[in-house]
Amino acid sequence: MMLPKVYVTVLNWNNAADTCVCLESLLALNYPNVEFVLCDNASRHESLEAIRQWAARQAQQRNDPRFLRELSAYDATDGCSYGDRVHRITLIHTGGNLGFAGGMNVGARYALARGDLDYLWILNNDTEVTPEALTHLVRHALANPQFGIIGSSLIYDHDRQMLQACGGASYNPWRGRSSAIRAFDNVSNIPAEPSEVESQMAYVIGAAMLVSASFLRTVGLMDESYFLYSEEHDWAYKGQKAGFRLGYAPKSHVFHKHGATIGTSSKGGSPKSLFYLYRAKAVFARRHTPRQLPVVLLSLAWEGCKFALKRQPAKSAAVFRGIRASFSRKLGEA
Repeated sequence: MMLPKVYVTVLNWNNAADTCVCLESLLALNYPNVEFVLCDNASRHESLEAIRQWAARQAQQRNDPRFLRELSAYDATDGCSYGDRVHRITLIHTGGNLGFAGGMNVGARYALARGDLDYLWILNNDTEVTPEALTHLVRHALANPQFGIIGSSLIYDHDRQMLQACGGASYNPWRGRSSAIRAFDNVSNIPAEPSEVESQMAYVIGAAMLVSASFLRTVGLMDESYFLYSEEHDWAYKGQKAGFRLGYAPKSHVFHKHGATIGTSSKGGSPKSLFYLYRAKAVFARRHTPRQLPVVLLSLAWEGCKFALKRQPAKSAAVFRGIRASFSRKLGEA
């Protein structure tokens, strides 16, 4: 029996070191029917060169001259014309800094165009996966065809005994606040029964999402207008309205550096990351929970005030700029 075909998409933006570590872990997967797609959001020359040099070393070690191929986003949309499947990694140049959703969508379009997609595994480039991580995800997906998106056990890279989240997050629509499920718990407390987590999930955290082809074709791709943050929440919300459920594969372990590219961390975010985060929170509330929007805006504004009280004016200003920008007709990169 042929295993389902999985395309793995990873997005790079000026972070070649983490990207190459992520790709090396993917090359060690024990799941055989898989193709790797690396999308690059117009990184600096030195970032791309570092990836090419890494790929050249891998090709030499593996005696594989077709280890890496490069396509433009335009070529990638006609993926069916590239019948040659011996390349281990396809690098697609997206043509600009399209944000998380925009960059990942380029990879999704390529995978869909190939015509043999069963599942798309979306991974942050600041992750490392265990060899069996994808196998556990696919196994859970096959046993539960109603799941449109399935999450992994996200574990902090800096402390591999501490959970970032079990698959996803819950959401309080009155505060516009998400809470990662079992955040900061010990990995020994990962639940054996997925339903304990699945009943709490409002969305699967975007650092690691296994998405079914059926979900992609029914719901469509991620909303690129968010640019950064909340796009996975928006996607899950639309999917649930369309009848899909969210799943969690406890034995699928993914180690996450958490915000290595944009400057977010478990201890707080940079002003730039806070701008995008609070803009996204307000946009999501305005689009999907309009009745609660006034209360959400007050809650978000209070969080901005708390930064000011802590004598962090740059972060406070970023929060309020993000809230204000959420009302702009044209979203995108700031």
